Amino acid sequence: MKRKILVFFTLCLIILGSSWALLKPGMFKVHDFIHGVRIAEMTRALQEGQFPVRWTENFGFGFGMPLYEFYAPLPYYVGSFFYSNGIPLVTSVKLLFLLCTIGTALGAYQLGKSLFAHKAAGILVSAAYTLAPYRALNLFVRGALSEAWGMMALPWILYGIVESKSNKWRGFYATVFGSVILLLSHNLTALIAAPFIIFFAIGVLLADHFTKSGKSEDFILRIGSLGGAAVLSLGLSAFYVFPAFLEKSYTQIEATILSGYFDFSLHFLYIRQFFSANWGYGGSEWGPGDPISFYLGTGQLIAVVIALGYFAWNSARIIKKKKMGNLVSDKKSFLVVTLFAVTIGALFMSLQRSISIWRGIEILSYIQFPWRYLSVASLGLALLTGVPFLFVKGRQTRMYLVVLYLILQTSTVAYFQPEEQYLDASGLYYDNPTRVAAHMSDILPDYIPLGVNLDGIQPPDFTVKCVTIACSMHPLVERGHERLYTIDQKITEPTVIEFAIADYPGWIVFADAVAVAHSQSKSGTILATLPAGTQQVGIQFQGTQVRDVSDIVSLISVVTLAGLYMIQHRASFFRKEVV
Repeated sequence: MKRKILVFFTLCLIILGSSWALLKPGMFKVHDFIHGVRIAEMTRALQEGQFPVRWTENFGFGFGMPLYEFYAPLPYYVGSFFYSNGIPLVTSVKLLFLLCTIGTALGAYQLGKSLFAHKAAGILVSAAYTLAPYRALNLFVRGALSEAWGMMALPWILYGIVESKSNKWRGFYATVFGSVILLLSHNLTALIAAPFIIFFAIGVLLADHFTKSGKSEDFILRIGSLGGAAVLSLGLSAFYVFPAFLEKSYTQIEATILSGYFDFSLHFLYIRQFFSANWGYGGSEWGPGDPISFYLGTGQLIAVVIALGYFAWNSARIIKKKKMGNLVSDKKSFLVVTLFAVTIGALFMSLQRSISIWRGIEILSYIQFPWRYLSVASLGLALLTGVPFLFVKGRQTRMYLVVLYLILQTSTVAYFQPEEQYLDASGLYYDNPTRVAAHMSDILPDYIPLGVNLDGIQPPDFTVKCVTIACSMHPLVERGHERLYTIDQKITEPTVIEFAIADYPGWIVFADAVAVAHSQSKSGTILATLPAGTQQVGIQFQGTQVRDVSDIVSLISVVTLAGLYMIQHRASFFRKEVV
């Protein structure tokens, strides 16, 4: 009981150490300050009956854009839950930051405890990952909430892989939910981490297979279980993942995020930056003089040296016994090599030397910043803090735990604070539709549909109008994803009307409840010709074939997950009463 209390208290200290700035009144200054508006737009769409939310009405300079078809929706669904239940907008944003830290600390603890079979190892892994300088950079410099949520998911996925040996169902669920959180929170982190997750899984499975108790049947079952978890998690996320990948060509994303400042070749790191503790709050620049830090962390670097020492000692011991074959098949050595390979591989991908890989794999250009690989490297470094627990027990581990924990807690906690605090953040965090259209749209133009002319664009001064004749309409329904109007005058000839909505696949125009063809204006809005005699005109955002199939796949996956849960607990679900 005392140990549980001590673990709980220590985890609370870790969470507090990386979240204490959230307890201050107001909101802190970060690069990305649009979280409040994203929550407000998500809340508005949900309240109007749109689900899953894809279209946002007020971004795109008031002409709308499919923000949540492409931009990580999960954190903002959660934020919308807070906001729609009366929690202020700024507080809702801060709660998302806090939830992310709590989830990160708990996930890293579970991973470390399971991988190294020691609660103390779990504490160190949790401290090293939760207090990693790169997390501080994401939270309090960049304000990269979605990326921080993606980092939160990583240890849960690895925990599921490790746990699948001792508890297949627990490992299965952890892998599924961790993967779903990753895919729905930050698809770029998913792209970055996927090869390393697979490599880690292979390493852990082989390391376990090398033990005397390792059986081929168990090995195959674990592969099947983890493969099934991967497929199910992709299915659960299909409503977002597939449309985001297959319909991105209908937006201006490639023109906005793949060139100029966002060209990945401008943002490679130099090795010296891994060891530079000079903290800053600027942006990423070409060369080693970035006004922000990519420091790996004092305690984390010390742990690397210690892990190398123990690995060398164990290897020398095996060689001394003249059992070279054991050096390859030794579980501890194999696991350490796996962790070092993951860490070094992730660090390598952030360096200029990896540019041939970046140029050879076109999709990597969407990552934009090679230093984003520090998300995986930070977890690899954190796991290396647990390596000594593989080789020694007793007093040595207790001393190592206390000393390294203190170093981790004290050396990085100062990074988890913002450059500036705003007591009144209403100038940046608001839900006013007019202000969103006028002041936030040029900050996030990535997903504005193709064909919309951005030169000198201003929010529209109409919602719908007749183009070829003079007429007036009054609204019956006005929602972000559907509108219905009654035409006040009798139309005696075919009439062209224009909606102040950016044309995008899925918009359907109706004349007296009958679908009519529409076209795109020179400015990118929706034009339609109404037949003579039309009395009502409407427009609705519907699914495409890609979206509809993806939604069905997700629905089937939800049913499958529920079915698996019932099978696991069939005794309680289908128990017959015994008389």
